Amino acid sequence: MTDSNVVAVHGNWLVRADRASIYAIVTDFERMPQHFPKIARAMRLVKRDGDVLTLEAQAGSFGPLFPSAKIEMTATLLPGRGYRCTTHNITFNTTGEEELLLVDDPEGTRIKYTYFVTVRRRWLKPLFEWMVSAFGCRSGSGRSSTRSNHL
Repeated sequence: MTDSNVVAVHGNWLVRADRASIYAIVTDFERMPQHFPKIARAMRLVKRDGDVLTLEAQAGSFGPLFPSAKIEMTATLLPGRGYRCTTHNITFNTTGEEELLLVDDPEGTRIKYTYFVTVRRRWLKPLFEWMVSAFGCRSGSGRSSTRSNHL
């Protein structure tokens, strides 16, 4: 696998809320379909071992015109600070490394998001890059891009 198979996703958002409130929402994986309906259609906690969660998801990341993607995830909670996660998209045969970190900001909380997804079916790479831009993130080949937004 080469870096040309990797789509790098970076997001940087400012949310005008305290870090504890945001942490409670972004780490409540089972309620992700209610909090983030464009991203998650269903989420099931398979196993919990302390701060390590094994989850199964039906992702709606490509919008209502495409079928849900079945994803297996292992998330490690970083109490009060965010999470790190590995993903296996069974539907599209991709794997990924995801990190969401929360940082205090004078105006609220900054969310620093990074996701490196390895796309094995090269014809799907443009679709993944388009999907990423539709959610206000920045994508690129390799590990190099970033974009900031205020929420």
